Amino acid sequence: MHREHGWEVSDDPGPLVRPFAVTRGRAGHDLHKLDILTLVVAVRTEHEAATLDREYTEIVRLCQGRPLSIAELAAHLNLLLAAVKVLVSDLIRSGHVIFRSPTLPTGSAEPALLQAVLDGIRRI
Repeated sequence: MHREHGWEVSDDPGPLVRPFAVTRGRAGHDLHKLDILTLVVAVRTEHEAATLDREYTEIVRLCQGRPLSIAELAAHLNLLLAAVKVLVSDLIRSGHVIFRSPTLPTGSAEPALLQAVLDGIRRI
């Protein structure tokens, strides 16, 4: 922290400025329908991503050889989920990562199964 014009100025820009700067003000559009449970895997090496901005390189590094969810990436990077979705979407478009969104249930549960669960809960 240092003083400038009588005000104390911190090197930390705050919790909202960094995500805005990292995504260059972009959010919410054309995000490949990414969910917090969407798994991301790197298909390019860390070396191939070395020319990218630091956050992009870090995502590629974290996703080498093992899938990580959007939520896990946000935790590792200490960024908002919305910012990570923008960054991952950029990396998908550039071919550095691939993704797999969670599958949604296709139908309703069997009534007999639901009844068995309900009966089991009632016995507790």
